Amino acid sequence: MSRFRTDEELEDKARGLRRRLGLEHQQHIDMMTVLQKLKVENQSFGYLRVPDYQMPDAEGQWDSEKKTIRLRESVFQGMQAQHSRARMTVSHEIAHRELGHGGIRNRSLVKSASERFVSEVKREESEAKRFAARILAPAYLIQSSDTAEDIKSKFGLSLEAAAIRREEVNELDRRAAGRPKELPSVVVDFLREAKRRGHNIETDLGD
Repeated sequence: MSRFRTDEELEDKARGLRRRLGLEHQQHIDMMTVLQKLKVENQSFGYLRVPDYQMPDAEGQWDSEKKTIRLRESVFQGMQAQHSRARMTVSHEIAHRELGHGGIRNRSLVKSASERFVSEVKREESEAKRFAARILAPAYLIQSSDTAEDIKSKFGLSLEAAAIRREEVNELDRRAAGRPKELPSVVVDFLREAKRRGHNIETDLGD
């Protein structure tokens, strides 16, 4: 089993990939361009457009033995149309390749038994998901003032993915600055009420 990669390592790796492909400072990268650049970089790499009916349970697939990404035709067309979900699917399969994941890895519509029960596959799927978002919207291009809506617009993410990236970058900034992690508001409210009732609360509640 390969070791766990930290968020900081994945951010560095995403920047390295973008730099390698000459896309380091582009915000809304074109995933067709990424696929083509990867092909130019390594002629053994390839991608295939597959009719949807031939991939009923997966939107995309990475095959490490054949060094090939397979994409449902609807996903390929969605990528070309800049649809956020399709772009994330392509990024997810590229993430498997860049992270050196072996075997066949799917971005599935229906979770397979191996994905549900085999810890290594589950870990690699989680890692690819984390890395895919960083390929599309790396922290170094996200400003502290950017809202989730800003990130959605700049990087072509769904609003849900953009909101997650906003929180992930906030957490990276917090760790880099050495600030303590904030308590959930419900916990702060509970401790404030306990303090009001005379309990000795040592935590700084910002009162």
